[in-house]
Amino acid sequence: MKSIIMTLRDSGSFATFVDLVRAAGMEDMLDSEGPYTLFVPDDDALRAVSGERLDALRRDTGRLADVLKYHIVAGIHSTVDLIGIRTLRSLEGGDLTVEVAPEGVLVNNVPVMESDAWCTNGICHAISALLLPPGAVAVTGEIGRTYK
Repeated sequence: MKSIIMTLRDSGSFATFVDLVRAAGMEDMLDSEGPYTLFVPDDDALRAVSGERLDALRRDTGRLADVLKYHIVAGIHSTVDLIGIRTLRSLEGGDLTVEVAPEGVLVNNVPVMESDAWCTNGICHAISALLLPPGAVAVTGEIGRTYK
């Protein structure tokens, strides 16, 4: 079993997210701290975000760290745990809503595509869009997809 950051690197499906983590200076956190639950958009999800918007986030490391921390929750929450949870507090400080729908588990109305990748310092769930903390759209533009 590997750390969260090593699991993401080795999978080959999260290169953009790993690059954002590196730009925000959060690699050590996802390598050795925790335990954490990470809701991580894969490369396909992040391709929906314009390169211009991602570059703007990379240049503002404080805002980037907030966006990334919005994807991270303290503690380990497996899919079975998520079924009984309605909200989770992110490390950014905002709440994530959890819903069980016919298509599966949704976090802020975004589908969890793959779940329960266990790591030495937590667990990862792949999601199909970038999550944005409340108020981020007004600051960074519309960089996430909305599922309704």
